[in-house]
Amino acid sequence: MMRRSTRIISPYNTLEYRPWFPALRMALIIAMAMTVIYATTLLTIGGTSLVKIAVIPIGLIMGFVIWLLPDADEHALPSTANPPYMWALLVFLAGMVVWPSYIAIVIPGLPWLTPPRILLAVMLAIMLIHYPQHRHSRGTLVEVMGNDRIAISLFLLYEALNLIVLPLSPSIASTLSFLFLQEVFNLSAVIMAGMLMAKPSSIRAIYSAIVGAAIYTMVVGVVENEMQLPPWAEYIPSFMRIDESFLSRILSPQARIGDSRYRIRSTFPVVLYYTQYLSLVMPLILYSAWRMRGRYRVFSFIVMALVLHTVWYCNARTAILSLLIPLFAYGALFMVRSVRNGKNTDALRTGIRAGVILLLVGILAGVIATSHRAQMYTFGGKQHDASNIARDQQWDNAWRQLARNPVGIGAGNSVAKVGISVPGRDNLIVDSLYINLLVDVGFLGFAAFFGLFLRCAYLGVMCFLRATNDLEEQAGAVGIGLVSYVVACSVVSTTDSGYLSFLFCGMVLAIKHLQDQRLAEEARVRAMPAPTGALVVRRA
Repeated sequence: MMRRSTRIISPYNTLEYRPWFPALRMALIIAMAMTVIYATTLLTIGGTSLVKIAVIPIGLIMGFVIWLLPDADEHALPSTANPPYMWALLVFLAGMVVWPSYIAIVIPGLPWLTPPRILLAVMLAIMLIHYPQHRHSRGTLVEVMGNDRIAISLFLLYEALNLIVLPLSPSIASTLSFLFLQEVFNLSAVIMAGMLMAKPSSIRAIYSAIVGAAIYTMVVGVVENEMQLPPWAEYIPSFMRIDESFLSRILSPQARIGDSRYRIRSTFPVVLYYTQYLSLVMPLILYSAWRMRGRYRVFSFIVMALVLHTVWYCNARTAILSLLIPLFAYGALFMVRSVRNGKNTDALRTGIRAGVILLLVGILAGVIATSHRAQMYTFGGKQHDASNIARDQQWDNAWRQLARNPVGIGAGNSVAKVGISVPGRDNLIVDSLYINLLVDVGFLGFAAFFGLFLRCAYLGVMCFLRATNDLEEQAGAVGIGLVSYVVACSVVSTTDSGYLSFLFCGMVLAIKHLQDQRLAEEARVRAMPAPTGALVVRRA
């Protein structure tokens, strides 16, 4: 009856009258029944450890059914063009940072269950129902995210290489399962945001949520440093305590060999995971503090105090770099833009600002160049020797593996091939995402993955240089965050912040799309013929 209704476009109205439709319907019914038997049998025999295998056919059939969903009524587009899903996305983005990932319900065979992951499942359900039925949202996603051919080509190349190297992996099923979960985690936020970011207000809301959550982690760091322990460490309920040995390692001081100082990690399990996250968000925080005016200026000083406290007490080189990279980058960008402005009226003011920033950056560079203590905290000292030696061993293993197989062995398999064991850890480790990508998907996949981020960083910088409003300047902050993230990945291998890096790419592409529209409109106005003057009336 739904297919006969006027809400459905005409090709679907006669679907049930096609000669092959009864056979398709019977085949789907049989397939669903057999899938229920198959999944039930597997779960009865193997329990939750076989859930991943059982859901594969279920997912395939569900995907086919979702693909068959008809488009919603075209007349309802004004009410569905901007679905009220923004709050779900904002709560997810904040929750991923606010909620410690190691406080979770653990069920064998399933990922850790945390509130953000439960909300992620809700977002997936929303997208699976909404996108197939709303052509406008699909078009917006393609228009916003596909407006730069180089960026989308790099992304598609990376995705294709993950599938191409599957036959070379030790276990195709395990690799495919790991890849699927990784892709869902990395891409869900940016796909959800794709149908929302055509509006500047949506991009500003996402930006504000990211900055607010980041500042929260810094406030937590102040309390944690005072307590020398995460504030919630003694209040974790028993049913949300993961493996005790792993939890005790997370809650330990995580001090370096030869340096007993406690290292803050806020809501993150490992201090390096936190510093990788900081590399992404620090440029946004600094820009937000810079933009504060009037009575809000006092908050900018509070934010800067939090930034300095966090960078110092993380006691990590990546934390220092997360601050230095945006400082140097902003100094360069303001100077370049002041030159590009030429005779614009605000060129002098912009030049003065750029000069102040460059002066501060120059002083900082001088301190680093002349102070042994500053060099130690920036580039490392004896307390970093153990990390450097371990990372050198991992690179040696990686080069040997790449000599045998330069095209990759599949996502998630690099640790078993090139990882090393360290005292106090019962598993192999890799300390560079560069190594993970090179071994997993080869040189070409490595270039495509990080090339995507660097391409979007370049687009963000160009938006900043052509900016006429705060939204376009925010693209520059996001672009600097992507550059800093690429640098941090050289010494950190986690992908916990991968969802945020892909979302940053989406934000840059969305802002670039809006800026291109503005520039096109300005060019159109300039091309219009000038008024010809007073109207002359001729009398007969």
